[in-house]
Amino acid sequence: MKCPKCESDNTQRLQVAFHGGTQNISTTSNSAGVGIGSGGRIGFGGGVTKTSGQSQSVLAAACSPPAKKSYKWPAIGAFFGILLGLSGFKDMSTVLAGLPFLGICVFGGYVLYSRFQFNSQEWPKIYQHWSESWLCHKCGGIYHQA
Repeated sequence: MKCPKCESDNTQRLQVAFHGGTQNISTTSNSAGVGIGSGGRIGFGGGVTKTSGQSQSVLAAACSPPAKKSYKWPAIGAFFGILLGLSGFKDMSTVLAGLPFLGICVFGGYVLYSRFQFNSQEWPKIYQHWSESWLCHKCGGIYHQA
């Protein structure tokens, strides 16, 4: 595969560059200790530490796939909008107090729906385009080649 910009054959698919520079990390550490207190008492302690995560090269981060949109904050907003809005409907004198919170709920629901639409309809097309894209290691260009 040759780069259409500089004609170099030093190219690589974005997926390969991303996966080649991304490592999953999982470690476990054990520690123990002995101490002497002010009264001459001896104490023993120990612990286990587990660490997990991901390490990426700068190149892998630049070649990362497109992200889906998160449902977290709109869902939290809709949930609390419902809770606070319904708590305002104890009697008719507090109905107006609950309406802004129900508005937050409706807005959160709208954002949730739009993100669901994006993740289910638009994101697969964007991901497909990314998976068919190439990186030139000479000029740094990214180009699409299906």
